[in-house]
Amino acid sequence: MSEFLDYFEARQNGWADGRAVWWTLAPLRYRSAGLGATVIVPAEFVTDLASVPRVPFAFWLTGGRGTRYAVLHDFPYQFGYWLRDADGGRMYVSKGEADATFLESLRADPISGAGPIAARLMYLGVRVGGRGCWRRARRRATLNPEWHVSGGPRAGA
Repeated sequence: MSEFLDYFEARQNGWADGRAVWWTLAPLRYRSAGLGATVIVPAEFVTDLASVPRVPFAFWLTGGRGTRYAVLHDFPYQFGYWLRDADGGRMYVSKGEADATFLESLRADPISGAGPIAARLMYLGVRVGGRGCWRRARRRATLNPEWHVSGGPRAGA
């Protein structure tokens, strides 16, 4: 069974590229049936949450939904991996695996606010619109400059 094991805890940390950015205050763990593992987004990760286009109809359908799945998805989009809960090591993933886990987490999260149609639309949005963001160094350097320089967070960081 796929499920989030933690609530999302963060505070707004500023603005980047016209979007609010958030700093995670605690790790966010997700147990994924698809990955066959529990993965972690570490504390102190900086994210801009869901990048829903501000086109009125698209935002009306999918904007303002839960945040846990957005943070879960944003981490591998910046670094190309998640941290494994079991040993703190890195679990490298493809964009397709990150996107599939995004959809899985939308469906598994009872507080996401995304029903089946919105979840599918959001998934299609990241499949098509996320191509230019996957492991983009400029975005990682803007949001997480220390981790960008050091190559990413380590276990226990």
